[in-house]
Order: sequence, then C-alpha cells, then structure tokens
Amino acid sequence: MTTEQYDIKTNINIGQEIFENIPNDIRPGWAGLVLSRFDHYIKNIPTSISELYQIIDDKDRWKEAHEQFTKIRVFGLENKNYKPENYLRLAELVAKVTYNASGEPAPFDSDSGHYIASLALKATEYFDDNRLEEEVKSTILLFNRNKKFKDNLTAAKDFLLYKKIDDILWFDWDPIGINDIAPRDEYQGYVPEIFGLVKAKADRQEIANRLHKLEMENMGMSGTIENCLTIADKILKAQ
Repeated sequence: MTTEQYDIKTNINIGQEIFENIPNDIRPGWAGLVLSRFDHYIKNIPTSISELYQIIDDKDRWKEAHEQFTKIRVFGLENKNYKPENYLRLAELVAKVTYNASGEPAPFDSDSGHYIASLALKATEYFDDNRLEEEVKSTILLFNRNKKFKDNLTAAKDFLLYKKIDDILWFDWDPIGINDIAPRDEYQGYVPEIFGLVKAKADRQEIANRLHKLEMENMGMSGTIENCLTIADKILKAQ
C-alpha cells in the first residue's frame, strides 16, 4: 500500500478535500463510478444497488435515492453475513450523496461524501487484489488532480463521460478478451476517437461501425456488429 492510499484510508480531511473539489452535479456520477469498480468482483450485485445505478444515470430521479438508501440498508440488515460489509456501507454513502445532489428537502448529513474515498479503499481489502485497489484509487482521485473542474461544470461532465467510455471499452467491449491480464491502458488509445464521435452526436450505428472496424483492422479480430451495437448503446447511455 502506498503512503497516499494509507492517508486516504485514515485521514478524513483528505476525503473531504477530494469530495469538495467535485461539482455538485458531478458527485453522484463520481460516487457511482467509484462503487462500480467492484462490479466485476461481486458475484451477485444486490438489486438495490443495481437500481441505484439507474437512479444515478438520470438526474430527474436523484430524489429517489433517499428511498434507495433505505432499500440498501434493509438488505444489509436482512443479510448480516454479507461480505464485504464495507461495500454495502459504500453503496449507502453513494445513495446519500445522490439524494443530497438533488436539492430535495431533508438531506442526509452534508459530510456523507467525505467518507467515500476512505470506505472504498477499505472495501478493496476484502479482495486482496492490487488491480482493484489501483482502479479504486485512480477513480477516487479523478477530479482531485485537476482543480479546474470545480468551477467548470461542462469540462467536469466531459471528463466523467470520457472516463465512462474508457471503462466501457475496457470492461464491456474488450474484443481481445484480455481485461483480466493486460495493462489497464490497452484500449485507451481508442477512447479519444469514440469520445469525439459521441460529442459530435454520432448515432449508435456510426459508433458501432467504428468499433467493428477497429476490431477488424487494428486488432485482426472478427467480432460482430451486433455486439458493437450493444456497446454503442452503453456508450450513448453514459452521457
């Protein structure tokens, strides 16, 4: 464990600084992204957490996160032996942050987001996987490394979208089938082009065609346009 990771785990002031550097409208997306680092490690993601992702993706539904917090809490109470417990606690914090960002009355504690960084890193300990720990740390620090995002909502939204596209290409597209063994940057060279297509309002067919062409011409893979259409849908939904 690096000194930086240790400090984030133990010093709540660092968690506060990280969280408060993120614009309010970006906080649910960032928190959900941190939580989603565990998706490929949890065998059966609780329905209450899967539903939370859907709420995060739709700003008009953020107010529903209060009820979703209750569902996650109830799941934990009914499944006292669920492991890792810190994963459920993290999901509760993500729900709180999402509801607070909605601006609805009776918000949760304003410092709820301060604990996300610490708890996320603690949750990785259960899996004892360096790749997961590095992925979580990298996501936690997404906005902390560039202070301009705090006052530039458009840039922050674009940066979050860029990261989501990077994730989709790595976790879902992965045409070579190496995301469990290869370096994390294997497909990152393709992210700028796909991001550019999304920003240019390309439709699902255009994005899918480009992905399929990359598979065939750059990687020597056959792939299928049907799968690329599925990936294109995920990319467009990430906006």
